[in-house]
Amino acid sequence: MNLFPVIATQMGMLAVYVAIGIIGVKTKIFNRESLDYVSKYIMKLSLPLMIFMNTLNGATAEQVIAALPMLAVAVCMYVVLFIAGTVCSKMFKIKGNAAQVYKAVAVFGNVGFIGIPLIDALFPESGMLYIAIFTIIDQGLLWTLGMKLTTPEEKKVKAGALSAVKKMINPAIVAIVLSVIGVFAGVKLPLILDSTLTKVGATTTPLSMIYIGGLFCYVDIAKYAKKPEFYAIVAFKMIIFPIVLFLIIRNLPLSQEIVITLCILGGLPSMSSVAMFANANGSDGDYAIGSIFVTTIASVVTLPVISYIMGALM
Repeated sequence: MNLFPVIATQMGMLAVYVAIGIIGVKTKIFNRESLDYVSKYIMKLSLPLMIFMNTLNGATAEQVIAALPMLAVAVCMYVVLFIAGTVCSKMFKIKGNAAQVYKAVAVFGNVGFIGIPLIDALFPESGMLYIAIFTIIDQGLLWTLGMKLTTPEEKKVKAGALSAVKKMINPAIVAIVLSVIGVFAGVKLPLILDSTLTKVGATTTPLSMIYIGGLFCYVDIAKYAKKPEFYAIVAFKMIIFPIVLFLIIRNLPLSQEIVITLCILGGLPSMSSVAMFANANGSDGDYAIGSIFVTTIASVVTLPVISYIMGALM
């Protein structure tokens, strides 16, 4: 399978969307407050609808069962990335809240804003199913480990298991659960509803990247572009890790589509939600945005490169 042209085209499109976001802020079409509303629309409406509709329309019960081994691989991926993030934070002597935030941006990739359009473009019939299954682990860890890492020590309170579960109940998780139930139940929506909701979900990709581009305008780019620890994320998480992962899991009893999906998701730039969490919790949100900037710009090159390498190794 020739992955390179598909990934390269998608990354080119995403780069244009980012540029539009930057232009939107510079021309005062957007401000920080309006970007917050764009983020809420994406996270609470369009992204869940995209996951729900694409999974419901593109998967069978047999495919869901066959893709479940992804859960185990996803857990192992996050364990390795967390260890690497911890080691790097000590190696670069990062202190305070920034050290915790660094671990978060080193672990969590931008599945919602970048991973989904890439996998959907590669595998339009089954890609959203793979995303839905991967997101079970991704969102579960984000709302537990991610929340902990983006909360300053002085604000941390002990919470029970019930509280942690409640935090994990969000529109994306609800969309995943409902879509999988719908697949097993053989649910088909009326044509007018199906078409309308699909189009609303399709707004996720352009708006998410426009949001990221706008967000970059509110950060001291020069300050964070000089931080070597962010380039460690680029080198390990976005180049070395996905290639080594590919070499390992291609020998497992997984379909080629699942192997490619896991490696692409493993090599994504830092997750935008980490910055949202850090800002909301009073941690170092600007530091997170700096990582998102460096890794997102780098991903325009790294994702096509790793896709080319994987294609050559198949």
